[in-house]
This record gives sequence, C-alpha cells and structure tokens, in this order.
Amino acid sequence: MKSPQSPQPPQPSSKPKPPQSKLMTQIHQLTQVVNGVLKINPKEHVPKLEVRRSQKDKPEIYDLVGDRYILGRSTGKCDIVVQTPLVSQVHAQLVRDRTQKKSQFILQDRDSTNGIYRNKQRLKSVPLRHKMTITLGPPELVEAATIRYLDPPPWYIRTLQYTGIGIGAIAGTIVLAIAFEVNRVPDLKPLPVTQQGPVEVLAGDGLKRLDPTDIANHTEYANLGEFGQFIPKAVIASEDTSFYWNIGVDPIGVARAIVTNVRSRGERLEGASTITQQLSRNLLGKTYVGTDDSAGRKWREAAAAIKLTFTYHKDEILRLYLNRAYTGNGVYGFKDAAKLYFGKEASELTLSEAATLVGLLPSPETINPFKNKNLAIEYRDRILNRMAELGMITDKDAERARRSVLILNESAKTKLQGSVAPYYYSYVFEELQDILGDNFAREGNLIVETNLDIDMQKASDDSLRNAVARDGSSYGFSQGAIVTLNASNGSLLAMTGGVDYKASQFNRAAQALRQPGSTFKLFTYAAAVDRGISPSSTYSCNALAGVAGCHNGGSGAIDMYRGFALSENVVAVRIADATGFDNVVKMARTLGITAKLDATSNMVLGGNEVKILEMAGAYATVVNEGKYNKPHAIKRILDSADCQNPKDRQTCRVIFDASTFLKPRQAIDAGVASTMVDMMRGVVQYGTGRSAAIPQGTVVGKTGTTDEGRDLWFIGAVPRRNLVAAIWLGNDEGVTNGSSAVAAQVWGDYMRLAVR
Repeated sequence: MKSPQSPQPPQPSSKPKPPQSKLMTQIHQLTQVVNGVLKINPKEHVPKLEVRRSQKDKPEIYDLVGDRYILGRSTGKCDIVVQTPLVSQVHAQLVRDRTQKKSQFILQDRDSTNGIYRNKQRLKSVPLRHKMTITLGPPELVEAATIRYLDPPPWYIRTLQYTGIGIGAIAGTIVLAIAFEVNRVPDLKPLPVTQQGPVEVLAGDGLKRLDPTDIANHTEYANLGEFGQFIPKAVIASEDTSFYWNIGVDPIGVARAIVTNVRSRGERLEGASTITQQLSRNLLGKTYVGTDDSAGRKWREAAAAIKLTFTYHKDEILRLYLNRAYTGNGVYGFKDAAKLYFGKEASELTLSEAATLVGLLPSPETINPFKNKNLAIEYRDRILNRMAELGMITDKDAERARRSVLILNESAKTKLQGSVAPYYYSYVFEELQDILGDNFAREGNLIVETNLDIDMQKASDDSLRNAVARDGSSYGFSQGAIVTLNASNGSLLAMTGGVDYKASQFNRAAQALRQPGSTFKLFTYAAAVDRGISPSSTYSCNALAGVAGCHNGGSGAIDMYRGFALSENVVAVRIADATGFDNVVKMARTLGITAKLDATSNMVLGGNEVKILEMAGAYATVVNEGKYNKPHAIKRILDSADCQNPKDRQTCRVIFDASTFLKPRQAIDAGVASTMVDMMRGVVQYGTGRSAAIPQGTVVGKTGTTDEGRDLWFIGAVPRRNLVAAIWLGNDEGVTNGSSAVAAQVWGDYMRLAVR
C-alpha cells in the first residue's frame, strides 16, 4: 500500500510564474520531482505522522511538508483520511506554529463528536512532541484510531542528550557511592589521637643512633596565626589553590592530573591530592584510609577528606596540616622545620625562607637544603612565582625574595653532615620509602634497625679519603665510592658515597650510573658456563673488528680461566658470541642488574652504565653459591607508636623484618657459581687484581677499567668472611690517567683495616 502523498505543487509551464506563496517555496525546497512524481528530498528533515486505524492495522506514514492538514473521514474535505466509525467527517486539524524558534505542529479538535485524547484526557488542542501518541476517540474503545507524531532531533542533539543522560547517571552513581563511603568514615570529633614522632635510625649494634637531629620532642602551634603570614599562603599556592572553596577534593585538579598523566605517557606523573586529603591520610592512615598505593586508598582518602571538610573549619584543617607535614630529616611540621633549617620560629621566617620550606613538600629528602641547596632554591623560586601568579604577593616581593641569600642553620647542618655514616643514613630513607611507600614512611613514629657496621664504615670512609689524598692527583681522580655487603644475606654493612659529604651529598654508591668496564665480564662468563660451555674451552686471541687482540700481542688461543684473569676483551666478545648476547643480558638480570643493557659487544666490555650497589649484589650472589639476596640497609622496622612498654623497643610491633620479607633466590646453579669463584681467584693470584691480595685470607675478584680510564673498578670478596666490597674511583666529570690496579690497591688497603 502506497503512503498517501502530500498535495503536489503546480507543474512548470511556459507562462510567466506568479509570485509563489511561502508554503509553495518551502515545498520546493523540501521536495524534488523524480520521473514526474513529487518526492521528499532525502537530505531534508521532515516531520511525519503515523496513522493507525486500529491496533490490528499497519500504520500509514504521512510527510508533513505543509503548514496545515485536515484529519477526518471525509475524502473530499480531509488531507489525511482516517475512515473509522469513531472519527468525524472533519475531526481535527494539524497546524504548524511558526512563532516558536523551532516550528512545531499543534493538533486541534474541530468540534468532533468523540474528541482527541492523550492518556485518557480529552483535549481541545495539544502541541506535538516527538513520539507523542494521540487517540481519535476515547482510548478505551477498540475502534479508536491513533496517530503518532515523529520529529526526532538531529543526530548531534540526540548525541548531546544521551551524553547528558549518561553523565547524569554516572554523576548520580558517584554521588551515591561517595555518600555511602562518607558514612563509613570513622567519627572525626574528637580528632583521632595521632602522634608525629621521630624516625629513629639505629646502627647494626642496636645502640648507636644515626639520626643527627634532636627530634624526640615534637611540638605544635595552637593557632594558625603562629605560622606567620607566609607559610600558609605558600602551602596553598603549592599544594591546593582551591583549598578554601573545595569540599576536600578538587575535581578540576583530578581532571587536570589525568590529562597531564595521559599526555606524558608516564614520563611525568602528576598527583591531585588536596591539603585535606593529605591530612586525612595522616589522621586515618592506619585505621581507615590505608597506606598502600591503590585506587581503593585514594577513594577512602577522598571520602575522609569530604567528611573532614564538613566537620571542621578550613583554618583548623590548615593548622593541623602545617603542624604535621613531613619536612625531611625526620622532622614534622613547619614549627620544627623552621627551627631545624633556619634556627627560628615559623612566624619569624622571611618570604624566601618560608617558600624554601614549603618547596620541600614534594620530596623532603631530595630537595633538602642541607643536602642540595641549589635544588632547594629552584623549588623556592617555583613557589614564589606561583604565589605571585595567584596575587598572594606582588611581583616585586617575589623578585626581592628570589634575590635574597639563603642563610641556613649551620650548626644543625654541621651536626647532620657530621653523622657517623651520612651517605648510609641518607640511603636508609630511600630504602624506607621503597619498603613502606612514600606516605607511610612520612608518618614517623618508626624505629629503623640497620645493618651498619660502624667500624667497617669508618674503615671504608678512611680508605677512600686516604686514596684520593695519596693517589688522586697522580692518577687524576677526585671521587670514589665503596659498597660493602655480607654475601650470605645481602646486608649492607657500609656505604661510602663520596669523599666528603659536606662538599657533595650525591651518593655515588647508590645513585650514580657508571660504566663497569671489565667487571661486567662476570655475566658473560657465567652465562657461558651456565649454558654448558666448559671453562677449559679455548678462544682465539686474534683481533676482531673493533676489538684488539690479547695483551701479549700474540695469536694462538687461551682458555676461559686465563682470559678472565687477564681480562682479555677479544676473548670475552668471542665467548659472548658463542653464548648469545641475549643470554648475557638475561644473566645480568638474574643477578640483579636493572639498568638498560644493549645486547652488543659494547655491553660485554662494560660500555653500559650500571649502579655500583647492584654490581656488588651480583658478585655477592656468585660468592654465596648462586643464591641472590637483595642488598639492603634495613634489618627491621618497628612501630614506636605501638609498644607494650614504650621504654623497651623490643615490645614494639614489628612492621618489617628483612629475614622474613627478603627471601634468598637461587639465581644460578651452585656449580656455575663455584666455577666463577675459581676464575675470580685467578684474577688476584696471577691476573690484573694482584694488588688486592691481603694476608688475612684468600681474595677473589675482578678489575675493570673503561675507555681513557674514566672509571676504575675492583669488586672483590673474602669468601671465608662472606665479605664483598665494590670500589669505584674516578671523577663526576672527566677521565683519569690511572688503571684498575689502583682500585684493587685501595680495595686491599680497605680490607686490611676491615677484617683485622
């Protein structure tokens, strides 16, 4: 059955055309003639009317191109004919209302007998909306005809509508979920009892304290005004610019952080925790929020922040935060920080000093002005710029503060730098954050028992200092690092990260990446033996492309024992080629090397940069019959806020125990490890490391020198004492004119002091 056609416009003629009506102009715009028949242009949007004579009949569809249509039973009078008994001859009319911004049709009753109905309500007229259904006659009657108006909005409007509905549904769900979670937050009146106490760091004897500052008596300000005018403003500028108007969380900040993190593809990570969220973590970290780095913790943290916002005034929340924020060196709160770093009360701080302290917040141990003054000044300037942007200070004030000399509390700085093991102590906090997570580690109230051997640390420091003083100028090196491990369990017994901590706080033992030279050959030879290549196998001494022949200048061939002892590069490259460069990389990874490695001959010869601490751990694994123990400074961590007897730390709850958490791993076969120890023995007996020999016991090890003597290495062990020590000599920038024999000599001097 054909759909009824709208009245056709007049056909074209040769006579002059009379002026067209508005309706006819519209019809021409919306239609086109195809084979003499008027068709609706498919590109145009035209409302439709669906007419159904009864529930059993199929609907008829009418395109509503014109402005007025008559509905009824009469074929002569009506544009849309509905021939059912309940419909009058002229029943209703459709009239387009063009007074609205978007024209629409209005259905009007023409004094029909049975009327027009919507939802059982009789109407005189009704504006039609998309999908609206009207009954021509009482709807309870079976014979009643129905019409349905179809005028869907454009696709982009529908998309916006559906998007709005979706966003509304999601937002509603989130609001309900937040309300539920907020209801689960523990009562915050009165505030949970928390105590910001010290991080007490103890040497291996359990008696000597390494922490150099007196932080046992943490005190707090009772009023926000006691912090002075600069610290509160600087903290808001740095941590939470929307603090005074947000509800504890900042949705805009969260969205901005998500965009930044996605755009950076993990290269730059930005957080979105408000001041209130950080305080919530401090107050409820152990009882409700949690200390793990997870989405669940962030969710609970946000709920707690919202409840905290509706429980306390903003000034009180800010006061609590300023009293408890971690500011480095085991110090909490800006009152104690002002005394430590500047020897003043917080209210006495200048703008420059206040901005410096606030600049510590992102990473207190790294940005610390006692350790890295230039970095602290860089962060200070960022805070000043941000305060000026927000109108908290004038540009002139910011410029004056930037041009101020930063005068630190020298007595406290000297005390810190005069610690018995400053590099070791600094590394403890890095390890503490790895174990507990950054947030938990900053809470304080911890007792950290370390593996530090004070006598060995003193011998390590003296040996390096004496070496630089005695041979540094002759061989062109000014720096060095020493790492000492207990091979049986990975305990870090001593760490010297440089010659003078006062002059440079950069820890070369744990942070520097240096080329290991021939000490890297351990992984090539171990990979070969592990894959079944006999250590008695011989390899040619002839030169390869880019690699010189053996040191004796001859041709011929030597076995792996001699090749390792004499550190022949060309032999190592041939062994790596026979073993497979990828297998050498796998062996290095198995023995604890995490740095980037290229599976090339350059890697085999020690051209890739590695960490000294990790190299020491790899050699310790070989000495320990192939069992890998992660090098670690911390023996145990105790919760000093959870002790049965506060005067007896042995009654405190143990949070971490290395003997339980750090299990040894069989990295390589014990037979392979034994073979490698034999090879290392030859290095000291008749090879490149003869100057490392000591009278106190057999020494095994390996030397390493990089191109132009840039890095000088010796990594050795005294197996009967389970001692492994790695020594690096060189310069932060530039080359030396020494060899690995110098490093072996320093190693021997150190061990003579350490094992006597």
